[in-house]
Amino acid sequence: MIIGTWNDTENIYVSQEDLPVGAIGFVYEIRIYDESKSVKYAYIGKKNVTSTRKRKFGKKEAALVTDKRKKLYEMVTKPSDWSTYCSSNKTIKDIIKNQDCRFVGREILGFAYTKKHLTYLEIEHMFKSNVLSHYAYLNDNILGKFFDRDVEAWERVEHLPF
Repeated sequence: MIIGTWNDTENIYVSQEDLPVGAIGFVYEIRIYDESKSVKYAYIGKKNVTSTRKRKFGKKEAALVTDKRKKLYEMVTKPSDWSTYCSSNKTIKDIIKNQDCRFVGREILGFAYTKKHLTYLEIEHMFKSNVLSHYAYLNDNILGKFFDRDVEAWERVEHLPF
């Protein structure tokens, strides 16, 4: 099994330096190909290129803070695992782990420069690709509000004769 690098229509992205300056994340599509080189499964998601977490001060650092109103933590930002990331989808992880495919393609659909923009791009690509009703996509919801089972119910209602 071959896992491809992150790429878009023009570039290949291997390290943090390859990414556009100021980008906080990207929207991606992962495609699982079978032996006949056709797409068996696909998944659209988003990935942050950095992770930020709250680090609590230790006893010594906290003792140095004299004002009780001051916070006893700091925000720490570090690069995420985006270059080796394969998906948050359990089915895709299992396929890759069990090597049940020939090739895994990883394509970057767009870069975002704010969190809100990242969410918007993800939703835009999901609706454009019709992920909830297309058989190959493993996405089962959009924003936790629109589910594939809802789309199936709506399609049944559209076919009623009234």
